[in-house]
Amino acid sequence: MPYDYESDAAIVKDHLNCVHIGSEILFLPEIDSTNNLAKKHSKNDAQEGLVIIAESQTGGRGRMGRSWHSPPETGIYLSILLKPNLKPDHLSFITLLAGVSAILTINEISHQRANLKWPNDILINYKKVCGLLCEMTQEKGDSFSVVIGIGINVNQLPGQFPKDLKKTATSLKITNGSPVNRLTVIQSFLTNLDREYHSFLNKGGNSVIKKWCLNTNLFGKVISIKHGTNIIQGTAIRLDELGRLVLLMDNGHEEVFDSGEIILNKY
Repeated sequence: MPYDYESDAAIVKDHLNCVHIGSEILFLPEIDSTNNLAKKHSKNDAQEGLVIIAESQTGGRGRMGRSWHSPPETGIYLSILLKPNLKPDHLSFITLLAGVSAILTINEISHQRANLKWPNDILINYKKVCGLLCEMTQEKGDSFSVVIGIGINVNQLPGQFPKDLKKTATSLKITNGSPVNRLTVIQSFLTNLDREYHSFLNKGGNSVIKKWCLNTNLFGKVISIKHGTNIIQGTAIRLDELGRLVLLMDNGHEEVFDSGEIILNKY
């Protein structure tokens, strides 16, 4: 079903009991990108916790400039504005805690367990059900805002994915065999995000990394990672103290990656 924009915004807000998230909730029928709009609001001094939700996006995007398929009445496309007092090189913690929040939500609803793929994808049966894109914008002086963008495939059927995604994408409806209420997913994600963000601000990044590692089955697997123009193979062994991926190479040395795309068959 399509969103009832004013009513659904009120329902979501009324059911949230959050410290940081939900200062304002905007539901929109169509937009180029919820992240783009959130960044515009940030430059206009919007409050932390602003949530922007769109029925569809014409320019939704993921990492590395890829597009995010955003048809109406099927998925969740939303962005949240945060204003943590962080150094730019600590953006990785926000990406990780967003991933933790998303997988907690998905595993509440999915009949099959999901796993995190570093740095920001969530897979069920080796197929992508959710992606995250965190972007930092500089405000006045040295202060920064962070926009968390998330796309969740909720009620798509296999035939509704573009040809190039049919082998790599899935949805909660496909996994469960029945439709899923999108408002329930939104409320759960925002609640989990608020809790994980609050915990991070009080406890620091170590707790985020521990929770992330509990929700992946990547470690101990031989993987390839595309880093720039290079493809490097090694065994994924851990995340370091900044959330970077550590690979053990065949020569016994460890290499640390702060970005890149993991290429895997099944793990």
